Amino acid sequence: MNSLAETLAGIHSPLDRLQHALAQDLNLGKSKLETDFREAYPVLEHHLIQRMRKRLVMERFNAAYGYKLNQAQFRKLLNAERERREEAGDVAICTGCGRPFDEQAATDQGEDE
Repeated sequence: MNSLAETLAGIHSPLDRLQHALAQDLNLGKSKLETDFREAYPVLEHHLIQRMRKRLVMERFNAAYGYKLNQAQFRKLLNAERERREEAGDVAICTGCGRPFDEQAATDQGEDE
């Protein structure tokens, strides 16, 4: 029995099995990268605001999640996630000071990046 079949064996409703299987498929490939990046974004942004180099942040993300992104790919994901969150009104909060990252960046750096 494969792992999907084992996972779905405990789910009795056909609709629930379908939803679970489709959710697992979303976590594969490009969707998995996007999901992982969204999960890591607050931590990444926190360190970028602390003036850590993007290259170092990217290397740590790659090592932690097992990706091989280059700087252009990382920057594209970072900008897309910033834009997505801005449009959704989802503001990341610094766990250290409790301020929104945008507000903190403006205060710390004089302007947004």
